[in-house]
Amino acid sequence: MRAAICAELPLICPACRVRTHAGRELFTLSVEAELVGVAGEIEEGILRCDNPACRRRYPILDGIPILVADLGAFLRGQLDAAIERELRPETAALLALAGPDEAPFAERLAHLSTYLDAHWGDRAEPPPDGPAHTPPFGMRELAERLGARAETKVARAVELGASVGRGVAELARGAALTVGVDLHFGALQRARRLLAGAPLAYARRLTGRHYSPAVARAGELASPNVAWICADALDPPLAPGGFDRVVALNLLDNVHSPLGLLSVLDGLTAPEGELIVASPYSFSSQVVGEEHRFGERDPGGELVRRFRAGDGLEARYQIEDEAELTWWLRRDRRSGHAYAVHYIRARRLRS
Repeated sequence: MRAAICAELPLICPACRVRTHAGRELFTLSVEAELVGVAGEIEEGILRCDNPACRRRYPILDGIPILVADLGAFLRGQLDAAIERELRPETAALLALAGPDEAPFAERLAHLSTYLDAHWGDRAEPPPDGPAHTPPFGMRELAERLGARAETKVARAVELGASVGRGVAELARGAALTVGVDLHFGALQRARRLLAGAPLAYARRLTGRHYSPAVARAGELASPNVAWICADALDPPLAPGGFDRVVALNLLDNVHSPLGLLSVLDGLTAPEGELIVASPYSFSSQVVGEEHRFGERDPGGELVRRFRAGDGLEARYQIEDEAELTWWLRRDRRSGHAYAVHYIRARRLRS
C-alpha cells in the first residue's frame, strides 16, 4: 500500500459509517503503524479509524489493506489466502493434488488458473491451450473497450471486482490514480505483483487437479499509480463522488444484491463522471437473492431504463456506448465457457 494513500485518497471505516436523516456520516482511516515498509510502500501495517467512538483497526498484508466491517468473518473464510506466501506452481499443484476437489486450496487454485488465463492469457508463456473455440485471451473485447478510454484522461478511476487486475491495468493508462477493489485476497496479491512489473508464475489447470507452470507479465501495462483494497464491493471503504471513472465488469450477477451494487457504483461516480458496467446477467439463486433480480426476461433493457431515468440512483445518466461482447473462461485444456456480455458506458448528468 502506498504510504501516502490516506492523504491521496480518503479511506473510509466500513464499521462505523451510517446514513442518517442528515446524510452520510463517514470517518476516515489513518496509518497507525508501518511494520514493514519498502520504497514508499507499506507491506505490513495497521490502519485505525479516526472516529474516537470506533477506533477500529485494520491490517495491511502484502501491501493490501483488508477493509471489511467484520474482519473475523473474512478471516474465517480466507485466513489461508491472507497469510499465504507465494508458492511455486509445482508446489501449489502438489498441494492441490492431495484433494479433494472441493478443498478450499484446490478450489482457489482452479479459480486463479481460470482468471489469470482470462485476464493475462495474451501475456502468458506458454499461451493458454484451451479448446479450439476458446481464444487465449478471454477478456480481450472488454480490455479493448477499457483501454480505449485511456485517451480521455481522468484523475481517479476505480474498479469493483478487480480480480487479478487486467481491468485496473487498462484503466491505469488513463488515470492519475486507479483503485482496484476485490474481496478475493489471493487474486489481489497476484494483481499487485503483476502491476508492480514483476513476472507472476502460476499453476495452469490441465485437467482435474493436475496443473502445469505458466508465467504472466504485465509488461508496459505495469503501473505505479495503482492502489489495491481488499473489501466488499457492496460496502467499499471509499468516499462518495470521488471517482471520475467507475467500473464493474461481470459483477452485477456475482453479488447478492445487483441493484444494491448499482447504487454503490452510482454513489462513487463524480458529477459528470463515467460509469461502466458489463454483465451476462447470469443470475444464480446461490448468489443473487430472488428479491434482488431485475428485468425479468430483459435485464439489460431494464438497466438502461434505470440509468436514463435515474430510477433508484442519485442522478440520471446518458448512455454513451452500448455493445454485446464475448467473455471467455478457460476451465482446463478441454473445457471452456463463453458469456455474451452486455456492456454499457454511461455519463452521470448534473442534477
